[in-house]
Amino acid sequence: MAQIEEAELLAACRSGSVLDGRDGGDRRPIDAALLRRFCRQLKNDIDPRGIRVAHATVVGQLDLAGLDIPFPLSFDDCEFDAAPVVEGAQLFGLSVTRSPRLPGLLANGLRVRRDLDLSGSLVTGAHKTVASTSQTSAIWLCESDIGGRLLCIDTVIDGLGGRTLQADRVHVGGTVRFLHSFSATGEVRLIGARIDGSLDLVGAHLDGRAGAALDLGEAAVEGSVFIIADQSGRRPVILGQIDMARTRISGLLLIRDATLEDAGAAAAGGYARSAAPGCALRAPRLSVGAEVALEGQCLITGSVDLSMSELSGVTIGGSCVLTAPGRTALNLTNAELGADLRLEAGSTVNGTVRLPGAVIHGALVIRGTISSPERRSCVGATALVVDGDVDLSDIRVTGGRVNFRSARLGSVHADGARLDNPGGYTLSLNQTLVQGSVRLVDGFTSTGLVVLNRCTIDGRLVCTGGSFACPGPADRNEHGHAIEAISATVRGGMDLGWSAVTPSVDFTDATTTFLADDPATWPDRFTISGFRYERFEQPQGRPRARVWDQGARCAWLGRQSAYDASPYEQAARVFRQHGYAAGAEEILMAQRRGAWQVGRTSRVLPGRLLDGVFATIGYGYRPWRVLWALATLLVLVVVSLEFPATQATLRANNGNGDVYSTSGLVSTGAGAPVRGTQTAAGSARPDACGDGEVRCFNPVLYAVDTVVPLISLDQRSTWYPDPHATDGTLLLWWLNAATLLGWLLSSIFVLSLARLARSP
Repeated sequence: MAQIEEAELLAACRSGSVLDGRDGGDRRPIDAALLRRFCRQLKNDIDPRGIRVAHATVVGQLDLAGLDIPFPLSFDDCEFDAAPVVEGAQLFGLSVTRSPRLPGLLANGLRVRRDLDLSGSLVTGAHKTVASTSQTSAIWLCESDIGGRLLCIDTVIDGLGGRTLQADRVHVGGTVRFLHSFSATGEVRLIGARIDGSLDLVGAHLDGRAGAALDLGEAAVEGSVFIIADQSGRRPVILGQIDMARTRISGLLLIRDATLEDAGAAAAGGYARSAAPGCALRAPRLSVGAEVALEGQCLITGSVDLSMSELSGVTIGGSCVLTAPGRTALNLTNAELGADLRLEAGSTVNGTVRLPGAVIHGALVIRGTISSPERRSCVGATALVVDGDVDLSDIRVTGGRVNFRSARLGSVHADGARLDNPGGYTLSLNQTLVQGSVRLVDGFTSTGLVVLNRCTIDGRLVCTGGSFACPGPADRNEHGHAIEAISATVRGGMDLGWSAVTPSVDFTDATTTFLADDPATWPDRFTISGFRYERFEQPQGRPRARVWDQGARCAWLGRQSAYDASPYEQAARVFRQHGYAAGAEEILMAQRRGAWQVGRTSRVLPGRLLDGVFATIGYGYRPWRVLWALATLLVLVVVSLEFPATQATLRANNGNGDVYSTSGLVSTGAGAPVRGTQTAAGSARPDACGDGEVRCFNPVLYAVDTVVPLISLDQRSTWYPDPHATDGTLLLWWLNAATLLGWLLSSIFVLSLARLARSP
């Protein structure tokens, strides 16, 4: 096969035409030394369109190191025996396209005014240079300066176990394009690169299973980074880690319809950068001027680490899947977002979303499905700051908690959310400041413990239509509560119109303005010691019912896990402040009944009787019941004194020793019995008053004098039962008992009046 001669090449170069080296179906050889001599000695004879060779085989190594070549070099469909060397050269442009055999390219320190184009070429090689003491690469572009674009469209590169492209600190004035059928077996390394345009990986396949697949650490991209499918639908597939630590992207980081998979390779040795195990996208301290967006059907296996980054916003689309079971799937620890963080409905995260210390100046929207967390934390957001709202609507969380402990948030919306973590917390707002409302409504379901301890909610806590359940006690929920709101402060009011809550809740020392609830829907056990509120209201979405129903409130307070008087006093205070004094008294009476139930087993019989008497008059809140008791006692005494047999036992003394009965004089001072008094007609006449010697007996007045201790009518002091008479002793005991009972009832009445006088 005839070799391409100097004259043939010179003629093509002078005319600026393409030298076609085809001989039938074969490529004619051309000497690499001849090309070097043309570039060095005959460059003044070359047309400005440069040296253009097609369908040839370059024999030997094309060594243009250090040369200053003012015209472009173009090799189309050419084979090379050895990797071209252009280290330190200054070229106008270099194009090696559709090469079926390119053993590599050694171009450290290269300066190219226009494009470096390797599109469609098959590059296979493993070369060492002084740029690295331990690694090989098929293409070397360290410290190079490309004034135009770096094009690798449909390029296939195999680093034979080493890197495919090492371009540390390269400067590209245009766009870097790894497009369509671009494939790289080995790491593509662009550490510290400066790209004035965008970086396009459209449909690219990178296989870095021996370590990192793409290293952009400390690079600066003035445009955007696109990892997206091409127009034919070819998905970008990156097997191995993408490293963007401390990278700055002025535009957008867009990943669409891509497959990213961490290979889990061990860290490399020597001076090589270590790959973080389990991390598909490692980008701590990443800076992105626009949005970080995962769109379409992205499948990312391994962690996405965006910790300490400065981003405009982050969006994970509804068909995206992030898989890192038992590990962190998305890490935004201490990151700062200028806009929203969004995990759209339909997105799936197998692993943990970590947001501790992050600052989000927009909204936080998490509506996807999260499961298989690390250390039982599906969303870890301790000390998170969100200027906008937190939207958890329709989120599905399994096997872990959503933790916003010590965070500062806008409103929290969890409409229709389903949180399942039976052995621990489902949602934690422990010590969190919520500058809006918290809505756990419209089908919200929690299986586990919702923690609101010591949180401050400037708006409302709304639980309308929510369902809260805890299967039983656990290590982190020893009491088995469904809700804990210990020392919580809700300034806008609590609407506890939940649909179901079981088995118990704890609102100890919670504070709010209004309490909107249905007392009948509270669980069988609850703790509300120190729970403070200012009024009752009707819960949203419930049929109209009596808000100030003291009977329902008494039944509600009676279901406390353990008797506590303070919730009764709080409810009574609120009733009284709003004009329901009678209702307040009913609640306070229920309080005393509850106290009696608690202490009755330790009381002796007299104490029980006294409590029973006190209960009959409403523990001092129903003093008129004492009057009915006194009236009943008076009637009983009057009736007992109306019987002739009873009156026959009564005696009176006039001071001279004469003794009278209700029938007249019984005996004189001399001791002589008297049968009767003779009238003028000679007949006996009984005289009960002894012609004014003693006060006449009156059963009604006698009963009043006996029963009412504050009144003295001189009946009891005049007439006394004679113990020697029949039934006299019995009457004496009955009257003494009536006196004692009257004293007791009168004292209770006076004390009740004093209590009512002290009540506000």
